[in-house]
Amino acid sequence: MIPIMEFQNRSLKGPVMKADEFDLAFSMKVREIVAKYNIEYNPEELICDDATADAVFQAGVELLADIGLLNLDTNRVIKYTLEEIESLARESYANPSKAEFGEGDDKMIIAFRTGEDTRPPTNYAGPPAVTTEEEFIPFVQSFAQEESVAGTGICPGLDKLGNIEPKSGTLSEIHVGMWEQEQLKEVLRRVGRPNMNLGLIATVSTPSATFACFRPGIREPYNTQIGIHVLPEQKITWDRLLMAHFCQDRGIHPWQSAMSMLGALCRNPQEVAVTLIANGLGQLSYGHGPTMSFFSNHLDGTYGTRQPNWAVAAAMRASERHLRLATGTCVSGIKWRQQTGMYAMAAQAVIYTACGFSYPWIAGHTGLEARMIGEIMNCTAGMDKKKANGLALKIMAKAEAMLEADGPGETKIPFGETYDMKTIKPLPEFESKLMAVKEDLARMGMPYK
Repeated sequence: MIPIMEFQNRSLKGPVMKADEFDLAFSMKVREIVAKYNIEYNPEELICDDATADAVFQAGVELLADIGLLNLDTNRVIKYTLEEIESLARESYANPSKAEFGEGDDKMIIAFRTGEDTRPPTNYAGPPAVTTEEEFIPFVQSFAQEESVAGTGICPGLDKLGNIEPKSGTLSEIHVGMWEQEQLKEVLRRVGRPNMNLGLIATVSTPSATFACFRPGIREPYNTQIGIHVLPEQKITWDRLLMAHFCQDRGIHPWQSAMSMLGALCRNPQEVAVTLIANGLGQLSYGHGPTMSFFSNHLDGTYGTRQPNWAVAAAMRASERHLRLATGTCVSGIKWRQQTGMYAMAAQAVIYTACGFSYPWIAGHTGLEARMIGEIMNCTAGMDKKKANGLALKIMAKAEAMLEADGPGETKIPFGETYDMKTIKPLPEFESKLMAVKEDLARMGMPYK
């Protein structure tokens, strides 16, 4: 691994380049490399073959070696040699990932797995997005109380606390962030899981506010990950490096997350897949972490559709074969807390499990959905790739047909319309709709245990 302090040197002495110049160089190079390796998107092969996965990996290595990472704070390019990247990959491959979180009875493990592994992914499902003071505890509790949820990979951020809106880099960021941490501890007390991993700190984003949340009994290395994400596409800031250094100093597993937008600098799924590998390798070079999330969305913010699913799955397969990292992603996307969305998430769970992913850090948008996604991961772990691809295609086609029939409609049903806010139990109408989806999935061939 490259020492973290070397990134300060390269951030100050690398080639000078403005962001728009870097974007142009990146976009031209990724097109060239994808064509060179003849990588093609096949919408009927959502789980790509070995040759495609190998090409995606080699293309990603070449992209990072040619382009590097841009430090937006210095307008300097962090350059790598091909030998450095290849050595990084060999070291990662030789040490398959394994990370422990939580303590005592609440301990959880995220470990590298292959698509053939009958050991299912760890259900690291957290309640995503922005919520209100009133919904905060019930929303989080709906996940934490589920036996199959081993830890909450992410927790919701607050839109405002009373009349205080959290603003990055101000006192309100810490004020609201600390209120959230206290509520999270209350949730864990209620469900009897006091040492459960809480994953990312939601509202806070700056290093100062993140570090302020670390204190005994609140946030400690055993129950936290800190985001050190590469920004789309292949950009970082001092904040990322500062938090990576903090993680290494305190023994915290960093939250490494490669994200690429579909339809922007990356025009298509194959360019996204290659860029996810390049972003992931760059992040691994300074983060030194055991986990890596891959994620992609369309320009309008939607995800969970066929193209981003293929791109993320291809990156997972490339990592499975060449890095042996514990990879994760969101099992989420279209039509939150609705039947259409449940079909789409079921397809994702089948695809990613067959591609060797180790954890979803979002698995639906209620605890019930997380439980159902956990059941799907459990029953499809080790399924033959061709069989898994056929099942996923059947489910994805159903989701696409429903989405077309629905039209734009309501994209997000409020949490309060799906769960009783006092008992924290699914409302009967919501539960019956999801159980109908489960019955239909069984008819399609989902091998529930």
